[in-house]
Amino acid sequence: MAAVDILNRALNETQNTFPVPTFCKRSRLRKSNCRRCVEICPENVITLDLGPTINNGCSDCGLCQNVCPTEVFHNEFNTDEHLLNQAKSFIEKEKLACEKKRLNIHCQQAENQNGHSLYIPCLGNVTENILLGIALLGFDEVILIKGICSQCRLAQGEKLLANSITISRILLESLGLGKFPINLMEQEKGKEKILSRREIFSKISNGVRDKAASFLYHKGKTFQNNLSHSLESKNGTRCSPKRRLLQRLIKQKGWENSVVLKYQPQFPWGKIKINEKNCSACGICQATCPTGAISKKFEKDYQLLYFNGSLCTNCSLCKEACPKNAIDFEEDFPLIEILEDKTKGVVKVKLASCRICGEMVAGESEWCPTCRKREWWPIHINV
Repeated sequence: MAAVDILNRALNETQNTFPVPTFCKRSRLRKSNCRRCVEICPENVITLDLGPTINNGCSDCGLCQNVCPTEVFHNEFNTDEHLLNQAKSFIEKEKLACEKKRLNIHCQQAENQNGHSLYIPCLGNVTENILLGIALLGFDEVILIKGICSQCRLAQGEKLLANSITISRILLESLGLGKFPINLMEQEKGKEKILSRREIFSKISNGVRDKAASFLYHKGKTFQNNLSHSLESKNGTRCSPKRRLLQRLIKQKGWENSVVLKYQPQFPWGKIKINEKNCSACGICQATCPTGAISKKFEKDYQLLYFNGSLCTNCSLCKEACPKNAIDFEEDFPLIEILEDKTKGVVKVKLASCRICGEMVAGESEWCPTCRKREWWPIHINV
């Protein structure tokens, strides 16, 4: 066991979780009170001053990745695609087998079950993409095996898992896979047995092989500095990695459906609505949106705001930023909008030119807010 512990400790000293501050709600809007990553971090190593940073002591548990609505945190070893690739290797080995194809996913506090089993630090890292992807790979069942969460320092991951299961069942139902079983069981890890030499080397190989390979591949590269550029497209929009994977999974199924879902704040999708009477055409919603889901366009004496549902992750930053409280979310969300890369108009605001400075303002007002605040504007009118 000593050899395993030493090697794992050596690899864990290299921090693999990186934040991209430009995507953070707090970085984009000072008044945002979002602290999800700080509140869920079991090591208390995340700070939000001048953008999110991770201090020494990060255990790469991955909970900050799943809880963040704008996907600020990234870890090259802990991604949905990485886990699905591991699951795919299992199903390929079982192609000729007649027995039930069952995949076990267990956390660090749970007992490793017989058969194919994926290990992750916490089941809070199991996203709806992973559960949907496992069903589409051809497995007959997935069993999520957890330890006793109330006794674990990663206990908050249990809520993340419950939310992911809810979302995945909605997606599976809409894809005609509603009968795919997702079972959750509790199996506390027993005492460590003394491993043989062969078992030690097998454990090392299975536990750190992918991590070591990826570390060597990225050695010498400025992964963190280049990450934000790789996540942004040329037109300034950013389709999140999780959303891109979800789109691929749905398209893989050949889904064509008109399912309409009820909006829930915890879901990773939404469709905004803007009260035209309250909108001041300030453009703050468009400027703060981390994914570029909101865009604007000027046409003669009007400002038009457009919305792209395939980019929206329901971070609600636009709603928080709106100074006029003009933004909310539609009660119904057509699931097809996840796939449609289309911008649709949501509001058209009449503009007028300020008589003092010439700035275009919303409505029929003759003065912009800045000139209105200056007490000398009536003098100019009288003159």
